[in-house]
Amino acid sequence: MEEKLRKYVEELFADAPKTSKMVELREEIFMNLKEKYNDLIAAGASEEEAYRIVKGSVGDVNELISSANEAHTARVPSDEERKQRARLTAVAVMLYILSPVFIIALGSIHQEIMGLVFMFVLIAVATGLLVYRSSLQAAPDYEKLDDSMVEEFKEWQAENKRKKEKEKTYAGIVWPVIVALYFVISFTTWAWGITWIIFIIGAAVDQIIKLAIKQE
Repeated sequence: MEEKLRKYVEELFADAPKTSKMVELREEIFMNLKEKYNDLIAAGASEEEAYRIVKGSVGDVNELISSANEAHTARVPSDEERKQRARLTAVAVMLYILSPVFIIALGSIHQEIMGLVFMFVLIAVATGLLVYRSSLQAAPDYEKLDDSMVEEFKEWQAENKRKKEKEKTYAGIVWPVIVALYFVISFTTWAWGITWIIFIIGAAVDQIIKLAIKQE
């Protein structure tokens, strides 16, 4: 019966492009069908009944092939949206770069505390701009149309893409903050010989955030 399932899946993908992405997708569907089939047999279903049920659970494979194979299925941002994101990024980066200036300038007149306050305000504003920029490109959650395997796969695909975009966003926020903190603490303490440890801490924080996103 496994060969029968294999043949059925190959027939579903007969007209699909012969790309590595399509091969991976075909194998994924075959393994899922095989697992469901074995579960049904273990639950007492006959071979023909189990085969019929798993076939009915597949859904519209043509739509899945199209969405997996065509890059333009995702919404392409307009020129204005790209320019807006670029402006937000540029302003945020500029604020991160300028933030240590307050420590230096106000520190020269013995106003280190005020320098720290202004610097952290700039860091907070810059971080807020990056978070807002990320929200502009966040894809909406995928809503399944039914309980078929295709819809489950498309939901997983959308969720996986959302998590990767979230990882990139947080990485783009964490590292500028780490760099800013490095300069703040270094200029405040003048302990340049040990403040580099901040980057090791930043790497650990980055990995913790990635792990937390994957486990959502």
